[in-house]
Amino acid sequence: MNSSRLRTALWGTFLVLAACGTTQTQPPSATSSLGGTSWQLVKFQGGDDKTLLPYDKAKYTITFEPDGAVSARIDCNRGRGTWKSSGSSQLQLSPLALTRALCPPESLHDRIVKDWNFVRSYIVKDGRLFLSLMADGGIYEFEPMAGAKAASIESPVGSTGAIAFQCTQTGGAAETLNATFYQTEPAMVLVERGERARPAFHVRAASGAKYQGQDLTFWDARGEASVIWSGVELKCKRR
Repeated sequence: MNSSRLRTALWGTFLVLAACGTTQTQPPSATSSLGGTSWQLVKFQGGDDKTLLPYDKAKYTITFEPDGAVSARIDCNRGRGTWKSSGSSQLQLSPLALTRALCPPESLHDRIVKDWNFVRSYIVKDGRLFLSLMADGGIYEFEPMAGAKAASIESPVGSTGAIAFQCTQTGGAAETLNATFYQTEPAMVLVERGERARPAFHVRAASGAKYQGQDLTFWDARGEASVIWSGVELKCKRR
């Protein structure tokens, strides 16, 4: 799977404090592998397929300290807070003590500030970090910070795939979907269709494995899948 298209998803209010504010560090879980890593933003992929790119990746960075502190640069502002991981792939970020400079109009500052405490899970894939928002709100994709030692951590959850499905829709041409299944809680599937990718989470079904996400239903049973993508129904078979 092309890591630049990887998307996943999970589960806040956000408080902006003065730069002189203080935060109390809480140690992360001993099982977490994020401590000691630094990242810079590659892009944000919204649940509506809208992609936002930083005009300068080096101005959007995040560092996870082993003691549970987190530091961030969000364009023209810098801040500190805490992070913790209470279970496999889980992630919670505290409100930041953040400076209050006025960033340029093209900045992603306000978007990131709004989303900060909605992060509830992470996945590492092919050396990149993916932070997912609650309610299929979107995914922030990061790469190791420029000049920093390459991160060697692995994803804290197992996965299967990508599995290719050959799909058709009524009156339409055949196309290929790729599905990667993650052992999160609840279980998640990441479905790629062309350059777009959407996550969906496991829900109860009479048979097979059914996943529900924003504008996506993926129902897999005995190697055949019924997919509804933005109202378009696809009939798929594993290749």
